[in-house]
Amino acid sequence: MSPTDIQDITTQRMIEACRSRNAKPDIDSVALALLDARFRAFEINMRIDAVIAGVRGVTRNVTIPVLDVA
Repeated sequence: MSPTDIQDITTQRMIEACRSRNAKPDIDSVALALLDARFRAFEINMRIDAVIAGVRGVTRNVTIPVLDVA
């Protein structure tokens, strides 16, 4: 995957659609979110890796609190 894959306008719209539908960064969740957003199957097939990478980039920044167990 090259950096230009994520900079494509259609890929950006797909990433935004997945984020708005709270898709997890896996193929099933992303594909269902894109189908729900009415993207065509051939568009999904061509860009699925770039979209998963874009969705993963957002969820990777989540902080998890650590509980102090005494």
